[in-house]
Amino acid sequence: MTQNLANWLTEQLPEDRLHVLRHQPIYLAEIKDIKRLVDWLMDFGFLEQKLANVGIAAIIDDYDLALPLVSPGQQRVFQLIQKSLLMSSHILEENNDQLAEQLMGRLLYFSEEGIKGFIEQVKQYQQRSWFCPLFPCFDSPDGVLIRTLEGHEDSVNAVAITPDGRAGVSASGDTTLKLWNLKTGRVVRSLQGHTCRVLALAISPSGKRAVSGSYDNTIKMWDLRTGEELRSLVGHGDWVTAVAITPDGKRALSGSKDTTIRLWDLVTGEEIRTFTGHGDLVAAVAITPDGKRALSASFDKTLKLWDLQTGEELRSLVGHEGSVWAVAITPDGKRALSGSFDQTLKLWDLQTGKELRSFVGHEDSVNAVAITPDGERALSGSFDKTLKLWDLQTGEELRSFMGHCRWVWDVAITPDGTQALSGSFDKTLKLWDLGTEEELDCFHGHSHAISAVAITPDDRFALSGSYDETLKLWDLRTGQELRCLVGHSDWVRTVAITPDGKRALSGSEDTTLKLWDLESGQELYSLNGHTDPVRAVAISRDGRWALSGSEDNTLKLWDMITLKEIRSFSGHDDSVSAVAISCDGRWALSGSEDNTLKLWDLQTGLEVRSLVGHRRWVDALAITPDGKQALSGSFDDTLKLWDLLTGREVRSLVGHRRSVNAVAITPDAKRAVSGSFDDTLLLWNLNTGTVLAKFITSSAVRCCAIASDGRTVVAGDGGGQMYFLSIQG
Repeated sequence: MTQNLANWLTEQLPEDRLHVLRHQPIYLAEIKDIKRLVDWLMDFGFLEQKLANVGIAAIIDDYDLALPLVSPGQQRVFQLIQKSLLMSSHILEENNDQLAEQLMGRLLYFSEEGIKGFIEQVKQYQQRSWFCPLFPCFDSPDGVLIRTLEGHEDSVNAVAITPDGRAGVSASGDTTLKLWNLKTGRVVRSLQGHTCRVLALAISPSGKRAVSGSYDNTIKMWDLRTGEELRSLVGHGDWVTAVAITPDGKRALSGSKDTTIRLWDLVTGEEIRTFTGHGDLVAAVAITPDGKRALSASFDKTLKLWDLQTGEELRSLVGHEGSVWAVAITPDGKRALSGSFDQTLKLWDLQTGKELRSFVGHEDSVNAVAITPDGERALSGSFDKTLKLWDLQTGEELRSFMGHCRWVWDVAITPDGTQALSGSFDKTLKLWDLGTEEELDCFHGHSHAISAVAITPDDRFALSGSYDETLKLWDLRTGQELRCLVGHSDWVRTVAITPDGKRALSGSEDTTLKLWDLESGQELYSLNGHTDPVRAVAISRDGRWALSGSEDNTLKLWDMITLKEIRSFSGHDDSVSAVAISCDGRWALSGSEDNTLKLWDLQTGLEVRSLVGHRRWVDALAITPDGKQALSGSFDDTLKLWDLLTGREVRSLVGHRRSVNAVAITPDAKRAVSGSFDDTLLLWNLNTGTVLAKFITSSAVRCCAIASDGRTVVAGDGGGQMYFLSIQG
């Protein structure tokens, strides 16, 4: 039905088509024509046209209308599709050409017949070139993530939720605060007035006002209904890093890098008093429910309890071994929870100042804490990119939430305790379901950024290298991890596989190259010679030679039989970030942070020519199978196609919005795939320089490879996610 319905819709006059797209599901729901309603909402052609002409919010509303009317089995299918659309809405609002990719990347987790049929329909409908996910690669609609909120241009440093639970507010390094509708995920308004990064915020008990603290040393009070700045509070001598509002909404408390805490009258804007006692930056402040006391957390590794009426320090809480980043007080005002650079949370008795319990589980600094309204659970956010839910009574970790690809700066919990909002260095906010008891075991990849991928010559396996210091071998037929290779003591930056597919070579930040047996996962040998991190490696087609590039500005040629260094190539003025060897084994090409590529004679070690054209450093390159051309990717956001015989630039490929970090060429040399920090993979026609297809990833694409079939693509991103895709069309 999909193609027929899509064709019928296309044939309608624009105004008639728009009317049908907007109102047909509503009409079918009203007359309770359930069969036709299901047919329309299970029709990918209809969904695609409605997305392009009406928008994602209207489609989500259609499913809300249908859910109470359909059978339990169909309800489950609709819920999965709707949740997938909801989770992808931040992508689809700006990129309506990504509907198939986003749905496939989420629905492939499920085997329900209705979902399987829908997926087949999505595949068959495509009349264009596209990247078809072979395995699930995005968060599951059955998981704890509800939606991602995008709009900030820099890190999200603080988040808060209004007392009615309907809206969220965020503070960002882009100098703005944003008010969000949590149901739709849309920005209601942007609050502008700070001149530097905004670090902290709090919402008044009425939900009508907010207070923010900034690098510009000021505190600003805002009207959330209008976005108007009501007043600016000046007094701190350095960054304002923390703010809180008293339960009566009349006063605010601020903490600063100047080591002081200040109490303000929000009616007059006057400073009431200054609290001194900390020996370093005050990172967080919290006020007890009765409004009489406050607790501060500092980089001096202590927390301090204060009397707000007198300014007296009541006690100091000592126990953390690192800077204390975050603090929250239980609803009964008797206990407090802190998060620290020492990777722990600690629960304190505020009456005695004693530590009650330590919570261990995070693998990096704990930057954020929040306590549920019933006082029984707590949520933490960390530099390890996760959120964790804890039982305050037992200290048990109840659940870990993964989804952010960079540090988690702040967390907030809705007044009913069912949802949480997080803000991250990855510029996004994420809304989470705290009530989901079981989460599907979602496919991921590595625990840190994936920096390199390679595919075996028989197209059966893929190898990835990561900042988590490991390599992983994957089965391309199933997408399953087969084994993990451990041996490097720092980031793995590059990988290459021998022509027989039995061994692999990896280069690392630890300055070594390691040779691995892929069948056993055992390290065979460590090659030492570079004095700085190894950024790139390539193996000749006959398997005889390996070439490495390093931050020591050199390339080194290695004998793969004796595993000895043959020669060193010098000529670049900065780090060598990419290398490739021509298929005939005569030439080598290198790319560098000195913005150039250099062609080398492998036999003599002499530089043949330098290719100049990029305005910033070259981070990726590939040579065509015939050895006549090369493709490079650069931090100047472009790719360039080069004639290696003359050294001339053939054309510049423009389409990415940020640095190009990965390139791969199909075996027929007609197309190429590139990956970028703009979170996209692009498919290019090398003859015309035009973009044929786009795939939006969850974070920056760091690497990609194309199999010998010319269709299978493997890529890895900055969040540790692996992507197994097939080029269709």
